[in-house]
Amino acid sequence: MTATAMHGRGGAASAVAISGGALMMGAYATLSIAPIGPLVRDDLGISLAAFGLITTAIFGGAAVASTPSGHLTDRLGAVRLLAFAMIAVAVTEAVAALSPFVWLFFAAMFAVGLAYGCITPPTNVIVRGAADGSNQGVVMSVKQTGVTLGGLIAGLTLPGLAHQLGWREALFAPVVGALVVAVLVVATRGNLNRQIGPRSPHHDIATRISIRFTWRLGVGGFGFLMAGVQQGFMAYTALFLTEAHGYRLGVAGVSFAVMMVGGTVGRIGWAVVSDRWFAANRWTGLLLTSLIAAVGLLGMAVLPTGPLLWPCFVLVGLTSIGWNGVFLALVANRSEEHTSELQSRQYLVCRLLL
Repeated sequence: MTATAMHGRGGAASAVAISGGALMMGAYATLSIAPIGPLVRDDLGISLAAFGLITTAIFGGAAVASTPSGHLTDRLGAVRLLAFAMIAVAVTEAVAALSPFVWLFFAAMFAVGLAYGCITPPTNVIVRGAADGSNQGVVMSVKQTGVTLGGLIAGLTLPGLAHQLGWREALFAPVVGALVVAVLVVATRGNLNRQIGPRSPHHDIATRISIRFTWRLGVGGFGFLMAGVQQGFMAYTALFLTEAHGYRLGVAGVSFAVMMVGGTVGRIGWAVVSDRWFAANRWTGLLLTSLIAAVGLLGMAVLPTGPLLWPCFVLVGLTSIGWNGVFLALVANRSEEHTSELQSRQYLVCRLLL
């Protein structure tokens, strides 16, 4: 193997690692409220429905930012936008932690979502050169495991920090993490820029409209429903376990982390399965994940408190969180010749994820 090839592989690996790290710290910030939800809800004095609006604010902001962030990726460059996005995540999360008013807290979390929505389009562009037709699902999924790893870190660290320091002080952990990634992006910008291939020409407007129409009917509908299941599941798990099953916050946080481990394994595992057996029809793999997720969720709903709940956590994590990488590969197959602006519209559903 030539030195150039080795350098290219090493550069691609570091690009995937940096991109995954950006998603990890972005998810650490956006999912920070979920594992400490009972403390946040009690301190702010908000209802269960209002607590759910926190998630709505975060991922509503991500949805709003999704299409403009694709345009900004083309205008500013993927590396520059990614650095700005990580700094914005840190600043807005800090504002949320320091907010003395409930309305300001909600506004700050919406702003966290806006910043988070600017992470996926540039990371997609950065890792594009590391993937080919045979490993696209795996590469995309490896990058996207940053989301579940961020949730894993949140579940393991934030409940303990919140008990020792207070939930507001605990939110500064993802602030520091986001700033560290921003520094790494700037420090490795030369290598990251080398991973970005030349832009593809625009397709004619009729083709673009046709692709968008197909996405809205099929891919968009499936992704919207699965993203809703994923976000609802992650947002309310800690509250469900503490209120319905009497779990302590620390145990509920570990349960959240177990789900994220399942999601991390699932994102890579389902991508390997999809690349190997369903490369020509990724819909088969996606439908299989949704059916298994339904079984796991049913088990969580009907099983009594006890050890049988834990396999359900893993099962739902493997599927309702693990589906994302295969979905990204499916979308990428339809959009790989389009600009980042068009890709970001197709990735909008994934941005509602994680």
